[in-house]
Amino acid sequence: MKATNHHMNIRRHLVLRATHLAVAFLASTAMAAGTLTSSALTSGAFATDPPPPTVPVPGDPTQPNDPSASSQIKESWTLAPSGSSDPSLAGNRPNLSYFSDPGAVIKDSVTVYNFGNVSETFRVYSTDAFNDAQGQFAVLAGDKTAVDVGSWVTFDQDNVTVLPGQQATFPITIKIPVDAVPGDHVGAILASSPTIGTGQQGQVVTLDRRTGTRLYVRVNGKLNPDLAVGDVSTEYHQAKSPLGGSATVTFRIENHGNIRLSGTPSVAVGGVFGIGERKVTLPDISELLPGEQVTLTAQLTDVPAAMFDFTTVRVERHGSTDPGTTESTDTTFAPPLTLLLVLLPVVLLVLALRHRRRRTAHGRGATQPPAGAAPVRELANQSR
Repeated sequence: MKATNHHMNIRRHLVLRATHLAVAFLASTAMAAGTLTSSALTSGAFATDPPPPTVPVPGDPTQPNDPSASSQIKESWTLAPSGSSDPSLAGNRPNLSYFSDPGAVIKDSVTVYNFGNVSETFRVYSTDAFNDAQGQFAVLAGDKTAVDVGSWVTFDQDNVTVLPGQQATFPITIKIPVDAVPGDHVGAILASSPTIGTGQQGQVVTLDRRTGTRLYVRVNGKLNPDLAVGDVSTEYHQAKSPLGGSATVTFRIENHGNIRLSGTPSVAVGGVFGIGERKVTLPDISELLPGEQVTLTAQLTDVPAAMFDFTTVRVERHGSTDPGTTESTDTTFAPPLTLLLVLLPVVLLVLALRHRRRRTAHGRGATQPPAGAAPVRELANQSR
């Protein structure tokens, strides 16, 4: 009996010891996995962060005391027009847009929202806008000085540190010059938070991370919606079939007016009287600012080789109370080379046959004496 109890005690002791070892092993594994996950989440420079949203999102998606987010850094912010009734809340305005007279003064405000889980120090400033090479809305670099509407805006303060999940409101004053020209003046108000990052070659660079809202000021006066098409150039590409060639058309659209405009460009290429015409409609130009331009390219297939092809570029103008269409043309040499190569042997054969017939006819004529030659000799002999 004593031996049986002794064996049972030994067996119970072994089971408990094995259980403790298993628990300790699982705990150490979980801790190691947690440490790896934490280091993986916190690794990486801010340069790889996605750009912050340009539209404010209600609420705070990441609280700084959230245990699941305590091991990672999240930086996300936006700047938007403030609400009209409560400046600390986001309004329903997609941008800052005003219609005013020269010399007027406009009061408004913008709000910066920090959606991240770390404090951020922001520089809030205004700048001018332009269209980039693709025709998209763009703003001046942070080290460039604004000379138009961006220089009209002043702030009560231009630097602030915003805690995680909080926001800060900036009153703004827009003073329109008394000599401001009529039409649209376009810029943006931005919230910038520079940081140090690493470039592609491993060098240390300063990253100017910024987001903001567009600023439109239309100064009252005579408006001139003028969208022009210029520098139309067509390059024809031959194909085996005279009807299967292609064309590359390059052209420039310019805003010669004083208001921002949009438009729908289309390109048509065909022979005389529109024979075999091919047409393509390009994506809309969403917003071309005054004085800006964009160069576009259109590819057309199955364009006939009609010896001379005629190109027409049209732009249907939008964005004003006076819509219209503007166009420009071009002519390109498009010889049907395949057809000409097929016909060339036939033409050469016809020319050779005609030449042979002429030589044959000339030879036959040389072997026959001229008419009246014999009577002349007889008369000469009789006279002797």
